[in-house]
Amino acid sequence: MGLLTGKYLTPGGGPTGARLNKYKGRYAEAESRYGPRPAVLAAVRAYCQIAQEAGLSPTHLALRWVLDHPLVTSAVVGATSCGQLQELLAVGRAPPLDP
Repeated sequence: MGLLTGKYLTPGGGPTGARLNKYKGRYAEAESRYGPRPAVLAAVRAYCQIAQEAGLSPTHLALRWVLDHPLVTSAVVGATSCGQLQELLAVGRAPPLDP
């Protein structure tokens, strides 16, 4: 859904082609749990600020954190464009986060 990318923070709720907008209503469980409610948006804003302070994109921070976690054996990602896939692959090749 891409919540941690910050794309749903823009006025109007993000790009029309974004998964939550393009398939509105098809992700009922996820929309009700993680949809753009005030508390969720506040958490995403705070997360994006942490990523910015670390000099990383929100996507990079999220995926690298998962890949670096010792109890995680794999990461499942989803891309709806070549650009998104390229970013995800680049994160996979990036060095671990600095603790």
